[in-house]
Amino acid sequence: MKKYFTIYLVLASVLVMSFDSCNKKDNDKDSDVIDQYNVYSSASTLVSDFSLNDNSQILENLSGVNFTIDQDRCLIYNADSLPKGTKVDKLTVSVVCASSVSSRQFIVKNGTTQIDTTINYVNSSTCYIDFTGDVTLRITSFDGNHVRDYKVKVNVHKQNPDTITWDMSNRRDLPNINGNLYASKTVAQNDKFLCLINDNSGFALNINDNKLTSSWQKKTLLLPFTPQIESFTASLDELFMLDVNGELFKSSDLGDTWTDCGVSWATIIGGYDDRVLGIKNDGGDYVHDEYPRPASFVSSKIDSKFPIEGLSQMVKASNEWTSSQQAMIAGGILADGTLNDIVWGYDGKRWGQISQSGTQNSLPKLRQPSMLSYYTCSMSSDDYSLQKRATWMVMGGLLENGSLNRTTYISYDQGIHWSKGESGVQLPSHVPGFFDAQVFTVVRTKNSSITLNAYNPGHITPVTQWDVPYIYLFGGYGNGGVSLSYIWQGVLTGLTYKPVF
Repeated sequence: MKKYFTIYLVLASVLVMSFDSCNKKDNDKDSDVIDQYNVYSSASTLVSDFSLNDNSQILENLSGVNFTIDQDRCLIYNADSLPKGTKVDKLTVSVVCASSVSSRQFIVKNGTTQIDTTINYVNSSTCYIDFTGDVTLRITSFDGNHVRDYKVKVNVHKQNPDTITWDMSNRRDLPNINGNLYASKTVAQNDKFLCLINDNSGFALNINDNKLTSSWQKKTLLLPFTPQIESFTASLDELFMLDVNGELFKSSDLGDTWTDCGVSWATIIGGYDDRVLGIKNDGGDYVHDEYPRPASFVSSKIDSKFPIEGLSQMVKASNEWTSSQQAMIAGGILADGTLNDIVWGYDGKRWGQISQSGTQNSLPKLRQPSMLSYYTCSMSSDDYSLQKRATWMVMGGLLENGSLNRTTYISYDQGIHWSKGESGVQLPSHVPGFFDAQVFTVVRTKNSSITLNAYNPGHITPVTQWDVPYIYLFGGYGNGGVSLSYIWQGVLTGLTYKPVF
């Protein structure tokens, strides 16, 4: 009997364990169902799409504005801001949730037309929202167990993105000036800026990296000739300058020593790769020349409409129409003493006329203007995103009557057609008029720790840093030919905005 009793005890234990196990599995199943239900309930509060409704009385194509839905931080906003001045106090919206919900409410505080208002969102076309205030979109799940609050912002540009700002606080002095500044000229070579000055202590060459982030290194120059500072030019690896008699000198060691090239020129136009371009007076005729001359070089007489002096600095920029780097000049004095209004281009072998003379799309006649290859911004009419476009600019210089030019002219087609730039690209009043100033583009990297965590971003990587081209304007001369001792920094406002992608 003991044997059977033992067996019965074992069987009873197994049955009890089996019963407990079944109860535990049932409880686990119930728990899983509850968890899944809670997840579904919570997920029903997710906003899957947000857009503005069209209202042509406010702005065309409002429904095309793209909104980011950041589910992690519960933020809804348009990364590309609407145009400056857009009214956002009476906008209707469309909100799409992942599934049915019990309520959708907009809670507005401190708005212009809605100071403290709660709006039950039912029909997207009938209830307007005042986005000048703090707006919260509150979504309550279908069962009422979960609530999610989104902060909603409709961004509007506070200033025109197609504006070049010249901040007074970023103005600097030309480097290492001792006493009065008589003349200056700045050139760019590889990764350096070189600023040649003539002041009370004589001639000095100041060197800085191309980001202008460090102090200038000063070299006092003991020149074996009296230079024309305005002729100071750089090729890839050498410096060039004319003396007062037109003799061409070069330096291969950043100005420490200078060598006579055995060439006499009327004008240095600029550096192009490993050589320098100039104009030579050959028995009363002005001809194009280069140093050192390429093996295939053939000197040619300049066109009667080509300037022989007083032209802008030569600016190089690649474009889609040429197989080599295009260089361009503007303005200057012709051989007959009149001023030039034509833009000329050099493709590495020959000069060609880029723009026409005397038309409504021509530049004014200028002497010693500044030329720049830069950008302007336009805004897409589809979604109001910013579009960057390559733009050539001409600013400063002297007009035919001898007055300073205060108008900035722009070209969108590589210098062929010109027009007066919009007000945003014009120089502000606190930047003095100038001629014979040097202007360069310096690219700097901006960083941002804020990332755009858009809903279902796919393969898109958030932008944390981007390049911004700044304008740097060096020296030049003002009214009465007085030397200007400043470095001005300008930047197109739209280029400083964090890119969406």
